[in-house]
Amino acid sequence: MVGRTRKFKPGQRWSENFDYCGMLDAGRKAKLSDGEKKLRKLFDSFEDVNYHSESTPLWDALKLMEKNKMKSARLKLEKFNNVCKKVKKEVC
Repeated sequence: MVGRTRKFKPGQRWSENFDYCGMLDAGRKAKLSDGEKKLRKLFDSFEDVNYHSESTPLWDALKLMEKNKMKSARLKLEKFNNVCKKVKKEVC
C-alpha cells in the first residue's frame, strides 16, 4: 500500500501513507457524543503525528469531560473542530 493513503481511523499511528486530511476531517467532526474512548484515540493520533498544538483543545475537552464539566468541554471541542477546519483548508 506504499504511496497510497490509508483511510484514517482514530487511534491510527503515523505511517508513510498516513491520511492527514482524514484525521483533520475526523477532528472537524468530533463531538462529545463520540465518547471519551474514541476522542482519546483521536487525540493519540494527533499527538503521534506531531499535531501537538492542534490537539491541545481536544486534550482540554477530555480533561473537562473527566470532571463532568460538559458545557466547558463542549466549548473546547468546538475550538478543536475549528482548528481542524482551518488547518485542513491549509494542508489538504
